[in-house]
Amino acid sequence: MELDSRVEFKNDVAAEVDDFILMPQPDRRENARQISVMLVAKLDAAGRELLCRVHNISSGGAKIETRAKLSIGEEIRIEFRSNLSIAGTVRWQNGAYAGVEFTEAADLDAVLKKTGISIARVKPRLPRYNCKVPAKLESDQRSIHCEAIDISANGVRLDKVRNLKPTENLTLVIAGLSRRKVTIVWNRDDQAGVKFINPLRYDEFENWLAWNQDESSARPEAKDGLSTK
Repeated sequence: MELDSRVEFKNDVAAEVDDFILMPQPDRRENARQISVMLVAKLDAAGRELLCRVHNISSGGAKIETRAKLSIGEEIRIEFRSNLSIAGTVRWQNGAYAGVEFTEAADLDAVLKKTGISIARVKPRLPRYNCKVPAKLESDQRSIHCEAIDISANGVRLDKVRNLKPTENLTLVIAGLSRRKVTIVWNRDDQAGVKFINPLRYDEFENWLAWNQDESSARPEAKDGLSTK
């Protein structure tokens, strides 16, 4: 499944949630205010962190698309960005679609508004997903083995790495993902933040997260000689 071509990804490390909105349009029903959207969000369910798409949302709930197998009555959480997440309960699931009733009324304006830098000068980020996966940074002159410890569609935080220069361009190899060009954003205390020059596509990221977090299946050997074992 290819990501709709209308969805544009920006290259900011702390991208705004608006990067993933497909021109929200009001649903023309006369009952509760319901907004038709195409939001990419993080789904926390049963200890797993997966991608989901929010197709419509109201103050009371949402219709989501997910590959996760949910249970009726299951408590989940949807994270739209680093400063906004909403708890809810699964009320129905039909194939890839599920209905979620929010535990508390959602502030739709907060969900849909453009995000900016707060008074504390902190810019909300895209949801990040914990991982612990072998990785490698490569250039013509060197090869640095390290570990990816969290990831978003726009970038990765690496551990066990040093002596990198901000704005330096390298190739990143992560177990299970294709090789990607990245820019170093910061490097301190043996950790580094890198930005994908071309952000991950929805389908690629969704498949990788499911593969990475599926504890019931043996993880396949990754590309470029990296192993998850």
